[in-house]
Parts: sequence; structure tokens; C-alpha cells
Amino acid sequence: MGYGQILLLFFMGWLAYLAYWLLSRGPPARRSWWPTRPALTNKWKNLRAEKHWARGENVQVTDDGTQTANIYQVAGNFFGDRADLNCIAFLVHETGNVGTKQSVSVIVNGLVLGHLSPRDALPLQARLQEAGMAVAVTSCEAHVGGGGTGLDGKKRRYLISLDVNWFEA
Repeated sequence: MGYGQILLLFFMGWLAYLAYWLLSRGPPARRSWWPTRPALTNKWKNLRAEKHWARGENVQVTDDGTQTANIYQVAGNFFGDRADLNCIAFLVHETGNVGTKQSVSVIVNGLVLGHLSPRDALPLQARLQEAGMAVAVTSCEAHVGGGGTGLDGKKRRYLISLDVNWFEA
């Protein structure tokens, strides 16, 4: 057997394997045996607020560093640029396991950017209790700033602040 025949045999085997692979995949309806992944859904994408808070004082959003990718995506700044974005933030009450405290998540464009500190969440929860909307989704004006890279080459933290007045309609 010459080299030409060996190469031809190798090529034909490869072509048969490729045909088998393509035909075995088929349309999704034909491959019920194929493992499927659950669809990625964003449960915060289509939020509607029952109340929009008036402007007032600046309230800082706490971030433990786990939401930096979300903040970066919402800010839309390029590497080295500082973020400067005014937007609408949704405030959503979340409860953890039994015995844990309630937290108020701050959500912009369907992404969680951080939480209100317990000190800042108390006036919100008290005001909503008075209005009979204990677990209502509310909204307010927000500002995403900071980020980027400093002159020393270190990355700067993002700052998210809410502009709210809990005691005014």
C-alpha cells in the first residue's frame, strides 16, 4: 500500500466519522437522548415598581465584591474608564432561610448590584409597612460611578448611590 492510498483511506474514514457526527446530532426534536441544559432565565428582568420614591438624600449601596461583574455590565464603561451612569434602581425585598434577616436588593437592568445596609433598609421597611405594601417592589433614582483604573494602576471600586426620600411620596 502506497502513501497515497493510506492518505485516501484516512480521509475517507474521517469523512465517514464527520457524516455520522452531523447526522447523529440532527434537529433537537430527533435527539431526545441528548442532554439538555436548563434555560438561563433572569427573574429580575421585567420588574415593575408599585411606588417610585421621591429624590432626597444619598443612600450608599453595600457591595461585598460579589456583584462587580454585574456593576461592570450595567455601567458599560471600557477598561480604564470611570463609570458615570444615572439610572432607575428597583428595590426588592428578599428573605433567606428561616432565622436570617431580610435584605433589600438593588437591581438595575435585571442585575443585582448590591444590597441596602440594615440601617438604610429600616426606614424603607417601616414606610412600606405603614402603606400596607410590606414586600412591594419599589424604584428610585440611582447613580453608578467610580470604577476604572487609577494613576497607580490599581482598579478602583464602583460606587452605587440611591437618591431617595423615604418620607415623601
